[in-house]
Amino acid sequence: MYHVKSKVCLIFLILLMSLSVESTFGASGILLDITVKEGIPDDSASFQLIDTREIKLLSGLEIASFQANFTISTTATVIDSENVILSLILITLPPKPQTIFKEVQLKNNQTFFLGEINVKKDRVFRVYLTPKIASMQKPECDLDTQDKEKEEWDELPSSHFFFRYILHSLADLHWAKIKGHAEGEYKRFRETFGFTQPAMDRMEYYLLPCRVNEVVWDDRFNIGLDPTKNKIYTIYNLFEKSLDSPSIGFLLFYRLWGYAPPMLAEGIGGYFSLSHHFTKKLITSKKWVPLRELLITKDYRKHSPDVAFWESCSFVRFLVKTYHVDKFRQVYKMTTDLTLEQALEQIYQKNLPTLEKEWLSFLEGYRDSISDFYYLASMKMANGHYDETIEIYQDMLSLYGKDPGITRSLAYVYYLKGEYEQSAKYYLELLSSDTLNLEYRQTLGNIKSIQGEYDQAKSYYLKVISLDSSYVDAYIKLAELEKIHGELTSAEEHFIQAKSLDSKSRDKVDIYSGLGNIYKKLGKTELVKENFENALFYARRFVVEYPEDPISYFKLGESFFNLGEMDSTISFFQIAEFMEDKPLYRGRVLLALGKAYQGKNETTKAQECFQEVLSLPTGFEEKREAERLLKSSR
Repeated sequence: MYHVKSKVCLIFLILLMSLSVESTFGASGILLDITVKEGIPDDSASFQLIDTREIKLLSGLEIASFQANFTISTTATVIDSENVILSLILITLPPKPQTIFKEVQLKNNQTFFLGEINVKKDRVFRVYLTPKIASMQKPECDLDTQDKEKEEWDELPSSHFFFRYILHSLADLHWAKIKGHAEGEYKRFRETFGFTQPAMDRMEYYLLPCRVNEVVWDDRFNIGLDPTKNKIYTIYNLFEKSLDSPSIGFLLFYRLWGYAPPMLAEGIGGYFSLSHHFTKKLITSKKWVPLRELLITKDYRKHSPDVAFWESCSFVRFLVKTYHVDKFRQVYKMTTDLTLEQALEQIYQKNLPTLEKEWLSFLEGYRDSISDFYYLASMKMANGHYDETIEIYQDMLSLYGKDPGITRSLAYVYYLKGEYEQSAKYYLELLSSDTLNLEYRQTLGNIKSIQGEYDQAKSYYLKVISLDSSYVDAYIKLAELEKIHGELTSAEEHFIQAKSLDSKSRDKVDIYSGLGNIYKKLGKTELVKENFENALFYARRFVVEYPEDPISYFKLGESFFNLGEMDSTISFFQIAEFMEDKPLYRGRVLLALGKAYQGKNETTKAQECFQEVLSLPTGFEEKREAERLLKSSR
C-alpha cells in the first residue's frame, strides 16, 4: 500500500495550486517591441527588417524571449507614466555565443539600439527595443522554476534530459512514460542525422501545470523555448499537454547546428511529422503559399502557423531525402534570412522556383506509410487532442479505404471524446462485417447503456453471453443495469455467475460491490459487510497493480464509501478526479465525489461536483442522478 499512500499526496498539489494562483487585476508593465534587422557590418544601407515581435513584461518580473539567434532576458521596472528601466541580458546561440549586458532608462515609446550581434560570416543582426508602458493583467501562473530548492520541485535525469516538475504532480506520476517519449524522439533524430556529440549536455525539460512567467510562450505549439540555455518548457496538466510538440527537434538543431531562418530550423525540427500529407491538404484546399513568402522570419510569421510550418517541414524533408542530409546541413549552416535563397542555389545548383517545382511534383505521387499515421494519431490521443486524432483517422480512411483497424481506432476516439452516436456508427459498421466480434457488441451495449437505452443495451449484453458464456464484463454490465432498474434477483444471479468465472481485480471489485449493494437493499446485513470487505480487498490490489490508472483510485474510493469511511473515500475520489480526463469516467468520479461531500455535509462542494457532471458528455444515469441530487441540495 506504499504506492497508494504516496499518491494521496497528489491531493495537496490541488490545494497548493489553488493557493498559488492569484486573482488577476490591472498591473503596470510594458509591451516591448523587439525589432531585428540583418545586414553587412559598416554598410547601413544593407540592413533590412527580418523580424519584429512584441512581448508583455510585468514590472519587476524577468522574462526570457527567444528570437532570431538570441535569447533576451528582460526585467522592466516602471518608474512612472513616462519612464521605464530595462535590465537586459542578451545571449546568442552556439557555436560562438555572444553576450550583451545593459541597463537603460527609457522614455515611453523611445526606441533604443541594443547592439550588433554576429550571425554568420559577414552578416550581423542589429537589435532595437521600444517599450510602451501599459496596464495589463497579473499572470495567473505563480510558479518560479528558477528556485529549485523549494520543496515542491523535483527532478529526474535520463540519458539526454533533466526532467523538472512539481513533486506529486501529474507529470511526476507519468514520468516514466514521458521519459520514454522524449528519449524516443531524441533517438529518431540521432539515428537519422548521425549526431556525434555525446548528449550535448542534457536538455532541461520542464513539465509544468501552467504557463510560467519567465519565458515567452509559443502559442502555436504551447511551448516555451530557450535554446541558448538548453531549456524546453511544456505544459502537462489534466486537460492540456504539449508533449506532442516539435520542441525536441527545434532545440536539438539550434544547439547543434546554430541559427537558421525558421523555414529551415523549424522545417528540420519537425522532420518526423506528417508534413507531406498536411501540405497536400493545403494544396487541395488552396491554402498553399509559394516558398518565397516563407524565406524571411517576419514573412514566415505572417502566414497561418499550419501553412508555414507544414510547408517548411515538407520542403526540408524533401531536400534531405532527395539530395542527402550533407547538402542540407551545408545550407543550414551558411544561410541567414536574407541569404537563404542564394544559399539554396549555391548548394543545390538550382534556383528556388526549380526546387519548388520538383518538391510539388514529388508530393503529387507521395503517400505516407500507414505506420506514420498511426504513430501520430497515438501521440495526439495520448495527449488528449481528440479532434486532431479524429482528423488523422478520417484522413486515413480516405487514403486507405475501409480498413477495420482504422475504423476501430476512430470509433474508440469518438467514445473517449464522448461523441457516442458517432462512436456507435463506426462500431455498427465494424459489426456488420464481423458479426461474431464480442468486443464490438459489448462496446455497443456500453454505449446504449450510457445513452439510457436500457432494452437495447441489455440485448447486446445477452447476445455476448450467448456467444461466450465466460465473458465476465457482459455479466457485470448486465447485472449493473438490472440493479439500477430494480431487477435485484436477476442482477444477483448475473453477479454470482460473473464471480464464478476467472476475472481480474477490477472485475472482482465490481462484482463484490454490486452484490453488497443488492444485499443492502434486501436487508441481508451479514452478506453486505462480507461483500463490501471483499470489494475493498480487491480494490487495494487493483491500485497496486495499476497505480497510474485513475479508475483504480475511484474503485478504492467506492469501496470505502460502501463501508462508510468518508475521509478515505474523499481522499481517493480526489486522486481519481485529479487524474481522470476522459469525460465519461470523470463524470462518474465527480458524481461519486459529490455524494461523498454530501455525506460530510459539505453542500457547496457537492453542488459544484454535480454541476460539472451536468456539463460533461457522461452517462444518462449519471446526469439524471446529478440533476436530482443538485435539486435536493438547494
